[in-house]
Amino acid sequence: MTASPERGSATVESLLVSVLLVAVTLTVLQIAFVAHIRSVTIDSAIAGATHAALADTTDADGVARARDLIALGVSDGFVRDVGVERTRSEGLDIVAISVSLDLPAVGPWIPILATRVTGRAVEEVQPTE
Repeated sequence: MTASPERGSATVESLLVSVLLVAVTLTVLQIAFVAHIRSVTIDSAIAGATHAALADTTDADGVARARDLIALGVSDGFVRDVGVERTRSEGLDIVAISVSLDLPAVGPWIPILATRVTGRAVEEVQPTE
């Protein structure tokens, strides 16, 4: 009896497909991880801007709120800078909190992708007496 030249090819094929499947799965998980961090940061910036836009709070309060929410949601280690800007648009005063962060490109350890997100809110007007 002679040995078939195809002998053992199923094992190699299985290994190659498994490696490809693991690579695709890890890529999808990484994309989901980055999307989650970005989403939490956007929501935190919006909440910080809303807090800073209140009549009885300051810009520093809004920045602190945004930082606290980011630290609760993901990690404050991703954040490079949090800033506040006041503008006027169509007769309304707008408060904008901008967050610069480093997104992890390879796992949660190697931050490579730098991005900036902004949350805006209309400033509350103090009632006149």
